[in-house]
Amino acid sequence: MTANGPDSADETLNLQSRISDLAQVPAWIERLAPRFSIPDSTQFAINLCLEEVLSNTIRHGYAGQPGHPIAIRFSKPREDYFLFVVEDHAAPFNPVDSPELPPISSLDESAVGGQGIRLLRQFADGLEYHPTPSGNRLFIGFSSVNSPAAKN
Repeated sequence: MTANGPDSADETLNLQSRISDLAQVPAWIERLAPRFSIPDSTQFAINLCLEEVLSNTIRHGYAGQPGHPIAIRFSKPREDYFLFVVEDHAAPFNPVDSPELPPISSLDESAVGGQGIRLLRQFADGLEYHPTPSGNRLFIGFSSVNSPAAKN
């Protein structure tokens, strides 16, 4: 998932660990979309997954403390595939190894919180985690061929 092909593009968005910085992400995705032909349904999945990952990094990884760096790198390693790499300096956390949650059978069971990993697995087409010497690197891939909207 980390290979770069001839159509590769590299764009980076640098944030600080403030919830208010999350507002920059949808605008960045909107700027990337026409340049790299990201369909609307894929943009929705990207925004949803990045918001989950970033808000959890800020709230839990950095314990809500502002001023810590978070970098999001975008590339298009092949046609119809969009890769986002989120890097932080928070305590190690591997969402890929987190256990599957049981299916939700009613609205009563769908508690607020704890659903981020379920959303990542449902809306992303690829997840890969690598610890770094100073934190975390999470690869989140999206295919416009397997439209996220079709997964619902």
